[in-house]
Amino acid sequence: MKTQERFVRTMMPMGNLFLLLTLPELRRQGMTYLSLYTLERAIEVAGRSSVDRYSGYWLRREIGLEDYETSRACSLLAKAGLVKISKDPEDRRVRLLTPTALGLRIHSKILSTAANRLWDSIPPPGRIRRVTQTTKSLQHANSILLGSLQLSFFDTDLFDKEPKRKSSRKRSQTLGRGTSARKPSQKKKL
Repeated sequence: MKTQERFVRTMMPMGNLFLLLTLPELRRQGMTYLSLYTLERAIEVAGRSSVDRYSGYWLRREIGLEDYETSRACSLLAKAGLVKISKDPEDRRVRLLTPTALGLRIHSKILSTAANRLWDSIPPPGRIRRVTQTTKSLQHANSILLGSLQLSFFDTDLFDKEPKRKSSRKRSQTLGRGTSARKPSQKKKL
């Protein structure tokens, strides 16, 4: 087994744990994991950035899903009143997401409910020690991955499947009114 495979297998139970802890409350709120992720990122960006808004473009870049999937998640969040969608004043094609007060409350409720479910599932003797040790270990792992390695969805090479090639076609010079320059002997190919 390769090192990266062992790493992913080690992380897998934590993803399952998060799924089990958050799924009931997500269903009660009518949300999906994609919408939770989108709301989380909008809140995170709003809290630390001078721009204070997260765009649908960055969401697509981060997760690598199709436009219609990310657009649907953004639209569902907006219809539920969890985010406000606005157009970027510099590029009107870009949709910006700003979390609303309701979005902040729902996000907090989902995480709080998950935390309570986790707390209740750990046997009382040694509960504080177990949670503290696990938290420290996960924080340490996070600092390694997001610290010196800078493993991030923003790394541009994550989604490149093959190198980009330059076009070998040369543009012909244009003569006035959009006609192209051709030698008289050249015939147009059909």
